[in-house]
Amino acid sequence: MAGIACIFLLSTVMATGNIVNQDEGEIVIVSVDSTNLRFSPETITLQEGDSVRFLWSGELLAHNAVEMNGLFDSGEASRNVDYTYTFNIGENGTYEYVCEPHEELGMIGTIIVEPIPADEEDPEEDPNEGNEGLQTQSEGFEVPHVELVVVIGILLLIYQVIRIRSFGGIKLQKVNGSEEEMEAEILE
Repeated sequence: MAGIACIFLLSTVMATGNIVNQDEGEIVIVSVDSTNLRFSPETITLQEGDSVRFLWSGELLAHNAVEMNGLFDSGEASRNVDYTYTFNIGENGTYEYVCEPHEELGMIGTIIVEPIPADEEDPEEDPNEGNEGLQTQSEGFEVPHVELVVVIGILLLIYQVIRIRSFGGIKLQKVNGSEEEMEAEILE
């Protein structure tokens, strides 16, 4: 029973570890304006780590959003689109994208992606720099060291509880007599 609890707890901590520690950037939504031939807003400014979400539903005309150099593509033109692209570290710059069916009519947008300011932590950097050996990595799966310590602590606690419960059938007896007699009984 305790083994099953340990496995469940360990898998839960590992599965949620990256989500808890992961900082999510801002998400900016781009839709289609009332003319049905323009993105709204036409120009947006983001930082590396932020996302653009192309979102429209029930439009009169089918649209898509395709970056000119192929960085992102929302797919075939549709009256209903919900597509998100996250700009990674190193993808700063200016990107132009179009609605393929309406490019000739001027349905073009611009995304300006700024680098993360130097005072913010770079998510691509190793958060354990200088702490070698404190992070476990196996086949591309990372367990941050804090979570590993918590898991080990919980496992040790469960081990101690099992040990204590295994002594449940032993009754302690009070020994009467001198200290030598008590020591002799303890050594037996």
